[in-house]
Amino acid sequence: MEKIGNLIHLTNPAKPTDSLPSLSNPSEISMPVAQDLSGQKQLSLLLTQAYQALNLYGKEPQQLAAAIPLFQMVLADYPIDRIQAAFLAHLKKSSNFPAPADIVSLIERGGKPPLDRAVYVSITKKPGDQRTSADWDYIQDYERSQMDGR
Repeated sequence: MEKIGNLIHLTNPAKPTDSLPSLSNPSEISMPVAQDLSGQKQLSLLLTQAYQALNLYGKEPQQLAAAIPLFQMVLADYPIDRIQAAFLAHLKKSSNFPAPADIVSLIERGGKPPLDRAVYVSITKKPGDQRTSADWDYIQDYERSQMDGR
C-alpha cells in the first residue's frame, strides 16, 4: 500500500505546502474528480488509508465500501489536487476520519476550518472595539454562509 505522503505528492516533507495546490486558487484547478478516473482511484486510496489510520469509533472495515461512493458523489465537482490538499489540512488538525462536508468546507473556505455557530456567537458577544480583523472576517463569512444557505 502506498504511503499517504506519496499519495498526496509530498515531495519535500519539510515543506509539504510547496507541492500542494492552494485550496482557494482557481487558476490551479484541474479536471473535476467525477471526470478523472485517476483522481477517483487516488481518492479511493486516500480514503482507504485514512480509514485505516484514523479514529473511527465503532465503524467496521466493510463500511468503507459505502463511504467511497459517497465521498466521490459529494466531491465530484472538485479536482483531486484540491481534495488532497483539504485532506492534508484536515489530517494536520484532527485524528478523526473526516465527513465529506468537512472536506468540502476546507476546499470552499480555502483551508480554514468549518464555520461554527458557537464560535460566531462568542465573537459577536465581544464589544466591537475588541474584535480582531480575523473576528470580523469570521462574522462576515458566517453571515454570508447563512444567507447563501451553506
